[in-house]
Amino acid sequence: MLKKYVPKPGRREYVTFLLLILEIILFGIFAPGFLTVDNLIRVIQNNAEIAMVSIGMTIVMLLGGIDLSVGSVMGVIAIVIGYMLQGEVNIFLILLVAIVIGIGVGFINGFLVAQFNIPDMIVTIATMNIWKAMIFALLGGKWLTGLNPSYAPITRARVLGIPVLLILIIAVYALFYYFLMYRRFGRYIYATGCNPQSANLSGINIKRIKLVSYCISGGIAAIAAMLYIARMGSVEMTIGSDLPIACIAAVTIGGTGAKGNGKRGSVIGTLAGVMFIAFLKNGIVIFGIPSLLENCFIGLLIVLSVLFDALTAGRKFGKSSKEVAA
Repeated sequence: MLKKYVPKPGRREYVTFLLLILEIILFGIFAPGFLTVDNLIRVIQNNAEIAMVSIGMTIVMLLGGIDLSVGSVMGVIAIVIGYMLQGEVNIFLILLVAIVIGIGVGFINGFLVAQFNIPDMIVTIATMNIWKAMIFALLGGKWLTGLNPSYAPITRARVLGIPVLLILIIAVYALFYYFLMYRRFGRYIYATGCNPQSANLSGINIKRIKLVSYCISGGIAAIAAMLYIARMGSVEMTIGSDLPIACIAAVTIGGTGAKGNGKRGSVIGTLAGVMFIAFLKNGIVIFGIPSLLENCFIGLLIVLSVLFDALTAGRKFGKSSKEVAA
């Protein structure tokens, strides 16, 4: 019964991939050095955190929610990791602590949203500001530098010329694609996002689904923090400040509606959205466009994506109304 809620790849995903291909072609023609191997690898490395966190954002947005705290969560966890590295703590213990913190923060968000029915935007804005204050308190206005975890070479290594980081990202996306499309909990997510009332009547524990989804988002933010430390080797005060908008843009461009749209959307579309945003940011740098305009372009893309969804939904609604009238 729940299989009807799981969408097949739709026109929206194909449109995103088409836009991605057109973007690559245009930048390849007009931006010298864009299609070099070194530049493409640099794009992958610089956007690894966005790629990871966008998975959790996809799950939350499929439920009709949003998580604006992910950037601050990643920042706090990165600082904790940094101090533990300076204290020469065992790397496996660091990984465990990071994930526990991420899941714990996600639990707080999910509990407030699910148990008390507080709007997710209000909850995550509140926790975002709490963790931002925590970042300032932990850093005291200074940077953590000279961090070099033992797993750092993974972010730069290659296998047969392919970056290990790219292989890791594709593997994680494949895992979550399988999880969402073929496992029961994944179908529960789509069912809840599509029609919460029907899902509840079908015996799905909606509160638990929301709680676990925010925990997943927090846990993935912890993994992103570890990648950030390995890639940058330092933590600054502004860490994660632009992460939420980039992830929301990637998920929205990839086909998951900003107001929750369990009827469609997938991590495959999100991956295309991530790559679109990544190449856009890279093209802005190559063309010498002021970086201050980067968020302007990303915000415009979000508006256009939502507008496209609204117009498409309006046409479908109009057709359905005519069919009913007939």
